[in-house]
Amino acid sequence: MELYDKIVAAVKGSTFDAVLVTGADNFAYMAGAALPFLALYPESPVAVVWPRRGDPTVIAPEEWEETVVTLSSVKKTRTYSGGTDAFAKAAADVLKAKKDARIGVDLLRVPASTLDLLAKQLPGAEWASCDGLIRELRAVKTEEELELIEDAAYRVDHGIFGTQHHVLITSTRSEMSLSEEMRVHCLERGLDVVGGHSVSQGASGPSTAKFWPRAPYYGIGHEKKLEAGEYVRMEARYSLDGYWATGCRLMTQGYPNAEQREAYGHLVALREAALACIRLGAKCSDVYEAMRDAAKGRGARLVEGLALGHGIGVADVEAPYISAKDDTRICPGMALVIRPVVEGPKGELLWSSDTVVVDEGGPRVVGWYRDWRTPYLANYTL
Repeated sequence: MELYDKIVAAVKGSTFDAVLVTGADNFAYMAGAALPFLALYPESPVAVVWPRRGDPTVIAPEEWEETVVTLSSVKKTRTYSGGTDAFAKAAADVLKAKKDARIGVDLLRVPASTLDLLAKQLPGAEWASCDGLIRELRAVKTEEELELIEDAAYRVDHGIFGTQHHVLITSTRSEMSLSEEMRVHCLERGLDVVGGHSVSQGASGPSTAKFWPRAPYYGIGHEKKLEAGEYVRMEARYSLDGYWATGCRLMTQGYPNAEQREAYGHLVALREAALACIRLGAKCSDVYEAMRDAAKGRGARLVEGLALGHGIGVADVEAPYISAKDDTRICPGMALVIRPVVEGPKGELLWSSDTVVVDEGGPRVVGWYRDWRTPYLANYTL
């Protein structure tokens, strides 16, 4: 109930008479319900209404009512039967006491056509963006959320490591089998597979020169065999009870040469620069500049045009962002993923994702099953 009480306090302290949240990820957060299928049914929208006074209400198709009530922290429901027209009428019925009120809505999520239907149902209401309110709520996690994120991060890291443990330099293995074994290892650790959002990817040698080999096939690996002397990039993205973890680790097929060690050293140095800068009151843009300065000082070929990290929670990528334009202040309760990308000696795109939880004492790296200041060596490296 910690998150529930936090949302109650935020809505009461806002300028809105009520908040209507429709986006799948925002709904999962505001209703406390991990429903992974929501994004697959845009013609059957769901929403949660949080009034400034009174209890919240979930609006959902009648056939989903039992599932929503079972999983959600919000137990009051209003169901409908039909498409978006029926949804808008149901939402208007819940909000009828607020017909001349100021209603917050997540404008970055709700389709314009749905908002038009809502406005027609309640023509006297003022519809205003509550995206900023939700962003602030989601950026700072409760202790329960942080425990779940840390648990998920550890399981993903353990799943990647468990897969690496089976790679032998003396035997052949394809990227496809590597990706599948990583998926199985993550499932064995109790992680959830959620539609097209969950993914495991093994890329080696020339394949690592792309973010997603063989796009648009989502980079889940193909028949290429791992070869001696190559860098292997292994990435997994899975969820646990609605909260996400994303991990990426590097493995060398044999002892790394000087150039490979140097490239990995860049990633270690950039992570250390980020951790030194992630302090209470610092801006995300400060962290970004510290990492860029560290890359420049080392002569690292940092891949430009990317954020160097991001928040994580009910979405695998969410605010705040470690970028030049995000001036969000670092504060206790944030969960961040540090993710710089550098070019390796043969044009490889190399990164190692680290999840960081911020508390009063500063940043704390979570999810490390082993010390990742060195890459993993394939077994039977000679």
